[in-house]
Amino acid sequence: MGKLTDFDAVNAADPGAASHLLFKWLCDDTDRAALYRELLNSNPKRVLKFQSRANTRQHPWDAGPDQFQQDAYLITARAHVEQAFKSSQGEFSNSPFEGLGGGNFMLGLDKGQAHDDQRRFAQAYLALTRQHIDALCTISFRAAAVLPLKTRKFDMVALAEQTALRFVSFLFGFAQADHGLLESCLKKISKGLDYQMYGRHFVSDPTILPDNSAAMALLGRRAAALIDLYRQQIGTQQADEHATLQDELKDIREFEDRDNHMPLAGFEPVMRRMAAASVPGSPHYSSTELAVIVVGLIAGTVSNVQSAAAIAVREFMSDPDVWKGAHDEAINAWQRSGLDAGTDSGLNRYVWEALRLNPPAAFLPRKTTQAITLGKVNIPPGSLILIGVGGATRDLSASTNPDGFDAKRSPYDPLIFGGDPTDPNFFHQCVGQHLAMPLITHIVRQTLLLPGVAEVISPRTGQPEPLEKLWGYNALSYPLEHQRFQRLKQTPLFVVMRVKTPTAEHAEKLKLVIRYAAPRIEKMLMDSGHVHFASFMFLENDSKLALLTVYDRDFDAYVGYFASRAGALFDRIFEHIEDAPPMPVNEFPKEFVDTIRRFNQRPVGDYFFSAYPTAEASAIQHQFN
Repeated sequence: MGKLTDFDAVNAADPGAASHLLFKWLCDDTDRAALYRELLNSNPKRVLKFQSRANTRQHPWDAGPDQFQQDAYLITARAHVEQAFKSSQGEFSNSPFEGLGGGNFMLGLDKGQAHDDQRRFAQAYLALTRQHIDALCTISFRAAAVLPLKTRKFDMVALAEQTALRFVSFLFGFAQADHGLLESCLKKISKGLDYQMYGRHFVSDPTILPDNSAAMALLGRRAAALIDLYRQQIGTQQADEHATLQDELKDIREFEDRDNHMPLAGFEPVMRRMAAASVPGSPHYSSTELAVIVVGLIAGTVSNVQSAAAIAVREFMSDPDVWKGAHDEAINAWQRSGLDAGTDSGLNRYVWEALRLNPPAAFLPRKTTQAITLGKVNIPPGSLILIGVGGATRDLSASTNPDGFDAKRSPYDPLIFGGDPTDPNFFHQCVGQHLAMPLITHIVRQTLLLPGVAEVISPRTGQPEPLEKLWGYNALSYPLEHQRFQRLKQTPLFVVMRVKTPTAEHAEKLKLVIRYAAPRIEKMLMDSGHVHFASFMFLENDSKLALLTVYDRDFDAYVGYFASRAGALFDRIFEHIEDAPPMPVNEFPKEFVDTIRRFNQRPVGDYFFSAYPTAEASAIQHQFN
């Protein structure tokens, strides 16, 4: 029995249960692909009617009571999806987006003067040179990677999210201090988009859309304030903030690539340019209207970028041959570029093919404005349509292996980002696609270039940790690991131990131990060949003793070395420390290592700077001693 047979059988008895079953399949990449294949192999290609939980009252002012049950239709055939995207006869509407951001939100505007004006205006201000785009990709990834790559394990989705946030901030001209606001607001806006486009059909959460509206309002208020600030500084406080923004822009413009060029020397952020001039032929927008446009442009950007980058890497990781090809292309792209970017390469084909199999915007909504027939299914006016984008991108000739990965396939499918921006017939397009794809490819490429990058194996299942998505849509987490010591040899150790009471008496004895043992400590540290710096420090009125060191490579090997070589010294220290390990230390090395690990304080955000990240203590000693 196939999935459609199962669905029809359950649906005949309980449409709600069938909807739940459909949701389960759509949330899983493998089940979703199998369902799409069955729908596409039907003759005619089937439109799947299901029971939706979405409220029939789209707005609070709509007549009638709330009703959280209606028929909706999942379409996956390419011809049906293109018809919904183009809507040449006006039979499909963007109105399901109207629950987000008010009437001026571009996604919610059907094709017409207002939509076209906003689109033309946005395209004019997003028309950056490729040199600027690649350089912005480079500085965004570098800034985002500072914290997560300090440790061996990192979250690929979080890295991509932070890169996209930095990119948006630099591109539009937000202040560095706005980073937290951007992050928190865009998470809520993204979740609201996911819910309105897809989730509300299957789950009920009345808190999501109010959170979305509040976040859009907060971000819009800040964007409007910045546009006003770029236009004219009023008062000392605004003048000071404008000076800070100027200093931050100066740092961006002074970025140097590997060839010592400054590709961003003439860069101007979008909101700064919006404040200075208008686009000929476009309406003269107020700061409030400009802010709405800005929020609309960045609303789904971060979530789409983070999901696309994680989807691509996950796809490459699933097949050794695909991984090798993508990795080779990543190396080739880096070698050809004077930037960390250089996305005009064969790697683009790999990324596009991964996104064809699993588009980042997996589902999009429409609403019928008139009665239509698709796949012999009669759909009444006012019906909600769920577009399964990943079905349409798989709707290819059977001879081309549509469900398999083929890096030689034509690299661009216009449906992935809602339609070719050069095709006026599409009324849903990603106006920032020319920015998003280089950024996605750059994040993917820099991740592939990390030494020894691999999926994290779950200790519970023995299998790679999965790419976790919200409702099978927006990527939330994808644990990876890399050989951190190839990029950063040193590790800080900050051990904080509580001194026994009476504190003053034991602290004095500890000071004496350290004073007379200093020559021996010095020799052991020098002979170890893997310690860069070390010191002891008393904290909180001598109530705590801190040991601070910077060492090379592995924690267990480093601490275990001193268990065997300095056990007697630590015995004397632990006589005055609470919660000490069993002694003598050299007879209980494992317990000693576990105690030091327990007392160790990780740096905030795991941040640790090294001016010579790949140099080991032994090499430095050899050079300078």
